[in-house]
Amino acid sequence: MDEAVFIVPIVFVTPVLIVWVFQHFAAKKRLEAYKTIPAAIEKGQPVTPETMESMARLRSPFADLRWGIIFISIAAGFFSFATIMAYGQTGDIEDVRRGLYGVATFPLFLGIAFLGLHFFANESKRR
Repeated sequence: MDEAVFIVPIVFVTPVLIVWVFQHFAAKKRLEAYKTIPAAIEKGQPVTPETMESMARLRSPFADLRWGIIFISIAAGFFSFATIMAYGQTGDIEDVRRGLYGVATFPLFLGIAFLGLHFFANESKRR
């Protein structure tokens, strides 16, 4: 049987499946976090504004910093791989190198955006 019959659906289904898995577990985490408020009220625990604010912010203040570093590292890996692969080569390999440089710009700019979010939009640093 032709391999293309399997490759094309896998290429389109895999990203959807990955996004679904991440969203599913993120929603599960949010649901568990929101269940704690009624449980605390039933047990007589005081629900302070600080508690409500910390519940609204489910992510760590350093999550954007971590994601920024991860994405920039991925971009550096692509840049390094393209440079090493095409070292001293000419012809078609140069086109591949340029293509990998282009692919590397996507995680690079995502990483820069996450670093910008960490340093400029972090609410805990404004207080």
